[in-house]
Order: sequence, then structure tokens, then C-alpha cells
Amino acid sequence: MPLVAKEGPLVNQRNGVLVLSEGVGACEQLGQCALVVAPTDLEGTAQAIYTALTMSDEERGQRANQLKQIIAEEDITHWLYCQLEDLSSLCRQMPVATA
Repeated sequence: MPLVAKEGPLVNQRNGVLVLSEGVGACEQLGQCALVVAPTDLEGTAQAIYTALTMSDEERGQRANQLKQIIAEEDITHWLYCQLEDLSSLCRQMPVATA
């Protein structure tokens, strides 16, 4: 999982806006607070950058705070817990082998 998308918002002290590719793994987690773009859409990417640069200070601050909160709440421990829950669920669904 690329962590730069998560590191940036955590060290950001000026309420920068996250522009995130829709293909990045972190998009599922952070996409609601970022400006999501298709990596091959040059016009859409340019528009997202323009939107980020002209966004109000209030909206930038709200997005930055939300990103920090999501990253803090859904940390590596949360990720590991979800993985173990998924594995446990799969194990419960498997038929029991008899010898």
C-alpha cells in the first residue's frame, strides 16, 4: 500500500488538498476527502489541481482535518484487525473436513 497518500496529510501544516489517483489503494479509504482523478485524464487532473488551488480556506481545513482523523482511526492495527476478521469469516464458511 503506498503510504505517501497518508503521510502527506499527516505532516501537512498548511491545509493542502490531496489530489489522489482513483487507482491507488488508499483511494478507498481517503477518497471522500480528496480530489480523485483518473491518472490518464489530463483535463480532469488539471481541473482537480485548479479546484485545489482555488478552494476556500474553510473547505481545505475541513478536508485536511477529516483526512487526519481517518488516517489516525484506520491505522495499521485497524487494517490488521480487518484482515484477521476476513480470514476468520472465510474459515467459518469452509466445510469441515472429515477423515
